[in-house]
Amino acid sequence: MKRFHSQARLLVTRPFAIATATLLLGSFFATAVHAQSGTRTQPSPRPSVTSQGSGTKTAPSAVGLQGYCPVCIIKMKKWIKGDAQHSAQYDGKTYLFPGAEQKQMFLSDPAKYTPILGGDCVVALVEMGKRVPGSLQFAELHEDHLYLFANEKAKGMFQSNKEKYAHADIALGGKCTVCRVEMNKDVDGVPQFTSSYKGMRYLFPGQEQQQMFNQNPSKYEVTR
Repeated sequence: MKRFHSQARLLVTRPFAIATATLLLGSFFATAVHAQSGTRTQPSPRPSVTSQGSGTKTAPSAVGLQGYCPVCIIKMKKWIKGDAQHSAQYDGKTYLFPGAEQKQMFLSDPAKYTPILGGDCVVALVEMGKRVPGSLQFAELHEDHLYLFANEKAKGMFQSNKEKYAHADIALGGKCTVCRVEMNKDVDGVPQFTSSYKGMRYLFPGQEQQQMFNQNPSKYEVTR
């Protein structure tokens, strides 16, 4: 799959009007979509992944990305609705997939596919220090991650200064929080070992530190 340029723009129309459609992310549409505030839930106690099988029903208020498949967005650059028969829970949200293949890809590396900051607007976080829900209407792909913004102005600010906002959700500037707590050392994490907790990305130097974090994230949580 060719890597798309970080300038690729991502806009969508009302999800209920295109429940089965697949649209290229660069297309423009006339109608708007409601902000994701209606899909937000409190984060789970730990950033573990829970797989749900056939026949499992998910609460509408817990569904992330309004039911669109996060793997399809990142890998295929398309909006495709998921199915409740193929779902997984991660960091307080339930994500839906059109099939078992996409679900398995998500389970192998969920932090890679979930929207940055859990779907909140990184511009609002940087400028106001607040968590403001982003909207599917104001979405963009950057560095193979999905960003959602609160409005057109916030999206424009991001586009004009991506360096300022793109990594605002990375805790400790990429340093390993487990290493700091357990060894009182600053050790750089790597993207290969990334976990999300309350929408923030935590990077670790290896699998051991990542597993320690996943088992007890509240112990290592970084508060702003």
